[in-house]
Amino acid sequence: MASSATDRYGPVSVVIHWVIAVLIFVQIGLGWWMNEVLPDHTPVQARVQNVHISLGLTILILVLLRIGVRLTHPGPPLPPEMAVWEKFLARVSHALFYLLMLVLPLSGWALVSLGKHPIHFWGLPWPHLPGTAQIFGPTPPRPLRHAVSHVHVYILIWIVLLNLALHVVGALKHQFDGHPVLWRMTGQARPQGTRR
Repeated sequence: MASSATDRYGPVSVVIHWVIAVLIFVQIGLGWWMNEVLPDHTPVQARVQNVHISLGLTILILVLLRIGVRLTHPGPPLPPEMAVWEKFLARVSHALFYLLMLVLPLSGWALVSLGKHPIHFWGLPWPHLPGTAQIFGPTPPRPLRHAVSHVHVYILIWIVLLNLALHVVGALKHQFDGHPVLWRMTGQARPQGTRR
């Protein structure tokens, strides 16, 4: 059965999806390397941190773009043969992903905004998170910075990894139970013999 444009995501959505996915994995690796491997307060750690910040802001911009595309070009419907609970989990997982992809870079932006150093986005100046200085003053309390760091570095990352695992397991389950859906995010036509 031939596929139509409404059966799969559009090319812009597909490209943004996979670029964000790759960048998130790179960010997790850079964050681990920066915080767990590199010595603190060294030039190499500062360089890696600058790349990490720039990538995080890039993800934030791409996520906002992705949300705009999603609002103007809704995704294809879930396969009708999916169980109600599977559709519910799929929708919750997607909604949580969008939320996390916004909150994670925003929390990182807040974290660096609580510091005294200027923020750079690929070498260009980037403003501190609006309202940070007005609310917390020029020297925010250290426990606040520590709390934001803990949320950003540990709590949110683990939620991302758990949600990612759920996302991948769900996609693989349908790939092998006769109702594959992975093709919808590749820009390819529906494989012959498969249902929507």
